Amino acid sequence: MKGRPCGQSARDAESARVGYVLKMFPRISETFILNEVLELERQGLPLRIFSLKRPAESVAHAQAKEVRAVSSCLPERALREPLGIVRAQARVCRRYGRAYTRALRHQIRVGRGGDLKLSVRRFWQACCLVTELDGISHLHAHYVTDPAEVTFAAHLITGIPYSISTHAKDLFQDDRLNNPTIQERLRRAQFIVANSQFSAEGLRRSLGDRAQIHTIYNGIDLEVFSPRQIPQGGTLEPLILSAGRLVQKKGFAILIRACRRLKDRGVAFKCEIAGKGLLPTEMPVLVALVKTLGLEAEVRLLGAVAQQEMLAHYQRACVFALPCVVAPDGDRDILPNVLKEAMAMGVPIVTSRLEAIEELVEHGRNGLLTTPGDVEALASSLELLLKDAALCQQLASRSRQRVQERFDMRTNFAELRKLHLRLMGLSVERTTPVVPVGPSGHEAGTAGVVRSVHA
Repeated sequence: MKGRPCGQSARDAESARVGYVLKMFPRISETFILNEVLELERQGLPLRIFSLKRPAESVAHAQAKEVRAVSSCLPERALREPLGIVRAQARVCRRYGRAYTRALRHQIRVGRGGDLKLSVRRFWQACCLVTELDGISHLHAHYVTDPAEVTFAAHLITGIPYSISTHAKDLFQDDRLNNPTIQERLRRAQFIVANSQFSAEGLRRSLGDRAQIHTIYNGIDLEVFSPRQIPQGGTLEPLILSAGRLVQKKGFAILIRACRRLKDRGVAFKCEIAGKGLLPTEMPVLVALVKTLGLEAEVRLLGAVAQQEMLAHYQRACVFALPCVVAPDGDRDILPNVLKEAMAMGVPIVTSRLEAIEELVEHGRNGLLTTPGDVEALASSLELLLKDAALCQQLASRSRQRVQERFDMRTNFAELRKLHLRLMGLSVERTTPVVPVGPSGHEAGTAGVVRSVHA
């Protein structure tokens, strides 16, 4: 018998028609995936979530608790669950025979061109995933890297159709769009979701006309990020707000240097940066830069901040800044959700003139754009908004309109829902009530190899 969460009937398990394969879920820096899951469930699409890594973050978004789908963590370490992994391999090998062997050979070839140990891990995760496919019509991977690798291996074994949502790092870092292994995963997907026109054009250049590429912007909840209310005649403190992962492409070092320029010009301000790094060294580097530039009294690094707390920061901010850059390895931002959130709430923004960002921000109309890496230009734009309340009001009045037109998650994820339903051969008008699942845990059958957790 296939393992499934205690308290969930076989009938309920069969209603989980789309399997979402994610790197880690939930993840505080990936609100766009959480928004997508919640909205698809609200629109009646049952999901089953497979996470390649167990969540280990100390801060989480409160709305993650609203996810109804069972979320299972595929095993990461062979020494922790060796028997479960071996049993899953044996089961899949017995059932699929030659397909299992061909998929394993393919995975070894991929590993020889890079990290063989990681490739083997992704294969055993794919086999564990295969043992949990009851009632799932197709798989959908977020990111063309690790999640799509596991999904593709499951496809090679079982033939299950799959689709992929692409983002930024997974396409542009290290020239992945021209990587033959990545291209194969993309070409064999039933459809590909690009989160910007810029990304879609890059995918078409890489894959040709045969690939089914759909541009669906990551949306935000316009009810949560409603226009802030500033009392008539009231003034905001001169607060510059920024948020994001503490990685090079976000441009936080540039923002801190721009703050030094503002201090040199005698401009009164405070700056708060919300976010954490992927590596433990990233926060100390920025802390050291703040100290070196003598900005301890002006610049504060907040660490990880949950979405409900960010709302209060947006309410206080005079301006939101995110001076994105293209990193040396090609990694870049596409359309950061924090820009959409700030604009939806009426916070004037300053960001970088990059192709995808220009799909959101029109310079001088709903925000200000500066050349990536230009510290002086950034400082001047920040100073302008800190001092010109009329300009701030003008930009803010137009910014929410752009978000409403292009980035409403209800409208955008309804299009994604249609793609999933068509792939399953179902009517796009079909709605399936979502049944809350029972407590986490699996019955015997996969020897505990897939562990269920609830966000």
